[in-house]
Amino acid sequence: MEWRKGVLTVFGILITLFVAMFVICLLALKLKPDLINGILSLQQRSIGAFIADSMNLRIKYIGGLLTLLILLIPALAFLFKSENNSSFVLLMIALGALLIIGPDFLYLRDNFGYRINTVFKFYYQAWIVLSIASAYGIVILLRSLRKLWDIAFMLGLVIVLGIALTYPALSLFNKTNNFKPSFGYTLDDFKRIQRDNPDEAAAIAWLRSAPDGVVAEAVGEAYSNYARISIYTGLPTVLGWGNHEGQWRDQALQGARQEDIETLYTSNDWITIQDIINRYHIRYIFVGNLERTSYRINEEKFNRFLKPVFQQGNVTIYEVPQESINPY
Repeated sequence: MEWRKGVLTVFGILITLFVAMFVICLLALKLKPDLINGILSLQQRSIGAFIADSMNLRIKYIGGLLTLLILLIPALAFLFKSENNSSFVLLMIALGALLIIGPDFLYLRDNFGYRINTVFKFYYQAWIVLSIASAYGIVILLRSLRKLWDIAFMLGLVIVLGIALTYPALSLFNKTNNFKPSFGYTLDDFKRIQRDNPDEAAAIAWLRSAPDGVVAEAVGEAYSNYARISIYTGLPTVLGWGNHEGQWRDQALQGARQEDIETLYTSNDWITIQDIINRYHIRYIFVGNLERTSYRINEEKFNRFLKPVFQQGNVTIYEVPQESINPY
């Protein structure tokens, strides 16, 4: 084992990450001071105090880094040997450790403003490569260990696997109500809509058979019932989960879509509403329970200027005459 090369390489990587962190921080201070000042204002600290507190936290909670170094140094020490039949597995161990260490120093800034998404995406890959390497390592140890070492390893492996499999074994019954689902076996979530909100389900079914067009509906947070009409019909909507879409592309691309949809439902000025309809080529305006709870809707204007093409219970769909929409 090339211990010297392994240790020097690992500490070289750590020093490089520290330097990159400080260089990027200094560049951001020079090129994007508003960004850094915004972060510092949330922390209510100066840049010096922020860096000092960061370093103190690294030392206080150093256990994770030490664990990764215990993985990384031997992996590289073995890898630097002139002849090694396990190079690919050692590379996976090194890659997994680096995928976890990296986000401790650098992260991709998104609209969350902190590193949660970077950690999530990198750790996901790290667990995959480390689990593959560990499976290989278990086989090697089972073949190589002898006598008491073999017995101790087997016993430890059984205990670890038993602990690891406890949750999936018990959760199968817990999460499936002992394989007796209250509403039967199905992967079709639309059946839930039909059961919980039959009026909206009927409206969605009507839209599925209607001519295609942009549908306006309430706009709200991600992982919620918002954008449900677009989801279940396949029709485009003006804006779905605005905050979630903002994670994957420039938030500025959304423009004033969220505000325009609110204006569409709440304003009494039909000229303004007509401009919004033309701007986004809206064909259908959906008014259901979610729209009524999200906005103070003035529905009289829709009844006066548009044609209600579907009505059931508390749900109404208005269609915009196609000749009134400016295609440009």
